[in-house]
Amino acid sequence: MKNKLGIVTLAISLTYMFLGLPSQVIEIWKTQSVKNVSILMFSLLTIQSIFWVAYGIQRKDKFVVIANFFGSLFSAMIVVEYLIFH
Repeated sequence: MKNKLGIVTLAISLTYMFLGLPSQVIEIWKTQSVKNVSILMFSLLTIQSIFWVAYGIQRKDKFVVIANFFGSLFSAMIVVEYLIFH
């Protein structure tokens, strides 16, 4: 049961990470505008995802690590874009 729940959670997280966040990264890059971007939200998401990755590594939980690695990567890219284009 634990692995099934982990797989479902991973699938949902990766869907969000690969559909939601990359489209935001691309949109910011194309428009070079961060007018509607919340730097606080993406900064906190980056920090939260990094801590989840660390927790997953500590617990040896690949589902937590994989899902949150991509979240931290894409949200950090948005923070960097904010700093560039603001």
